[in-house]
Amino acid sequence: MPKKPKPHEMRDRDFRVRCGAERASTPRTVLPERHLFVTEGTKTEPNYLKGLVDVICRNYGEAARRQFEIKPEGDNTLYLLQRAEAYLQNEGDEYQHIWIIYDKDDFPACDFDNTVKRCEALSKRYKADEGPQYHAIWSNQCVELWFLLHFNYLDTDIDRAQYRAILSDKLGRHYEKNDKEILDVLLPRTDRATRNAKKLMEKYDKDAPPSQKAPGTNFYELVEHLRGYLTPAK
Repeated sequence: MPKKPKPHEMRDRDFRVRCGAERASTPRTVLPERHLFVTEGTKTEPNYLKGLVDVICRNYGEAARRQFEIKPEGDNTLYLLQRAEAYLQNEGDEYQHIWIIYDKDDFPACDFDNTVKRCEALSKRYKADEGPQYHAIWSNQCVELWFLLHFNYLDTDIDRAQYRAILSDKLGRHYEKNDKEILDVLLPRTDRATRNAKKLMEKYDKDAPPSQKAPGTNFYELVEHLRGYLTPAK
C-alpha cells in the first residue's frame, strides 16, 4: 500500500503532479508577433512569403496564420509605405513589424533610397510609444538576386532577364515569377544565401545608399528575423 504523502510534501506542486494529485498544465505555444508585409510585386514576393508563413504554421499551428498579413500592391516604393500606414490606421490591427518589400527596377534612385530613410524615421518615432517597427527590404536590381544567392555568390550587376535565365539553370526547370513552389527549393539553402548576401553587402561603404549597391539586397534581414519561427516551437 502506497505511503500517505506528508502535508509538507503536498505543498510542493511538483510532488502533487508526480503523485497524480494535480495535472500538469500544458504549456501554451507563444504565437509569433504580428507582421504586415506590403510588397511591390504581386506574384514573386507574395508567393515566397506565403511559403514562409506555411512553414511557420506547420510549426505553430494554424492559429499563427492570423499573425501575418501579406498585401501585394504592385506600385512604386514610396506608395508602398503610404499604403502600409493606411492599413495600420484603417484596419485597427496592432502590428509589431511592418515590412516594405520592393525592387529597384526602373524606379528613381531618390524614391528607392528615401523609402529606407522614411522607414528608419518612422521606427524611431514610434519606438518611444512602443509602436510598430518599419523595415525596408530592398533588392537591387530584383528579388531574383536573393533567390540566386541561395545557389552561389554573385557580385556582378547583370540584367534582370539574366537572373531568370541563371535561376532556370539552377532550378533545372524554367523559372517563372509566379512559381508557388520556389520556397521548397530555397529554404534548405537559406544559410548559404544569408552568408552570400552579407558578403555582397560588405563590398560597399555602409553609408552608401541602396541605389548605389548594385547588385545588393538586404532580404536576409527579414529571413533572419523570422528564423526562430521557421523551426518547430518548443
